[in-house]
Amino acid sequence: MYQKKREPDIRCPLEYGLEIFGGKWDSRVICVLNEKKVLRYSEIRKEMMNVTDAVLSATKLITHGLVARKSYDEIPPRV
Repeated sequence: MYQKKREPDIRCPLEYGLEIFGGKWDSRVICVLNEKKVLRYSEIRKEMMNVTDAVLSATKLITHGLVARKSYDEIPPRV
């Protein structure tokens, strides 16, 4: 099994920012939310026409707490 030789050493704010926003879609989500402020999940998808559901739900912005995602227990599902 592969093991990393060194643990990542992130001391520089630029490296930390690239770690979070370095993905293809993360910076685009931030730009859309900056312009429109608060959007529902489906509205973000409409603004970013060619993004898939899997990519949008797997963004690192949610795990880092920059984007809040709230799911409601309703039928039909609402996010």
